[in-house]
Amino acid sequence: MAFHTGVGASLQIGAEKTYGVAVEPDVLVDLTSEGIALAVEKGDEGSLLASKTAMTRDLLAVTVSGNVSAILRPEGAPLLFLLAMGGVDTVASEGDDGRYTHTFTLCGANEDLPGCTIVVDRKAAVKKYAGCTIGSLSIEAAAGDYVKVTFDVTGVKEETGQLNTSLKGFSIPSYRCTAAVFRIGGQTYDITTSTVTIDNALESAPRTYGSGLYSGRPQHGRRSVTVSFEIPYSSDVEDLKSDFLTSEDTASVELTFTSSNADYSVRIEVPNLAVTSVGGNVSGTGILTASCEGEALSVGDVEPITVTVTDRTATAYGA
Repeated sequence: MAFHTGVGASLQIGAEKTYGVAVEPDVLVDLTSEGIALAVEKGDEGSLLASKTAMTRDLLAVTVSGNVSAILRPEGAPLLFLLAMGGVDTVASEGDDGRYTHTFTLCGANEDLPGCTIVVDRKAAVKKYAGCTIGSLSIEAAAGDYVKVTFDVTGVKEETGQLNTSLKGFSIPSYRCTAAVFRIGGQTYDITTSTVTIDNALESAPRTYGSGLYSGRPQHGRRSVTVSFEIPYSSDVEDLKSDFLTSEDTASVELTFTSSNADYSVRIEVPNLAVTSVGGNVSGTGILTASCEGEALSVGDVEPITVTVTDRTATAYGA
């Protein structure tokens, strides 16, 4: 019996100009695992006619959902932030050495999140998923490790796909946390790991007479942005606790990580973080660590989260 391993599988993604209309992917994702799956709902009439089993199983609905885990790379990071946050990519020149900054913020409460097409090569078959919307995106940045990304998607249908054969590999080193910087209130903290999660609180489209078998475009609800991190326990943790946990003051948070090529970096800024948890307990003879969590707030006209990607691409992503 022939079988396949995961080695050689690949995933590509592209932003759609029109939601649900498939496009050729233009970004290769450094895939570590994926769980995008087709699900169907089948039903019967519930007839009381005597039968040993149900007499029919009619197709009533088709949905697509799942998640993707990958290593975050400079070639794909800007598009993933754009798809997860919405809005537009604001491009600006960074100095005179050919670098550019791409700034992403959450789209407006009444604006749609962009759709994307995902193509997955599972070796036995290549599948295409159009009309995908990112429901949540998490960035995990651990000291001495590669930066990892996980995102959940909701799609429309599964079809036979085709890879963009021009996307063969990566030329820029991946982001890593060998020289990352984490600041709270302007003070640098020597943390061990951090996670930033953007949750779009997707609401599925209702079924209507016109929707047929496939679901419509989902809409985001009230989004949440959370930041969590771990740090060796010290008096700094107690200062953080007294300054922000037991008061209503908010903390400004900044996380920066880079590729080994310094031209490529990511800066995530949360100017108003409500610290919701600071813990530091003794659990054994080892190093004492503290875990902290917080949620980004919308204060006035200040953006709850801003992601700035620096690279050498002069054009806006998703344009």
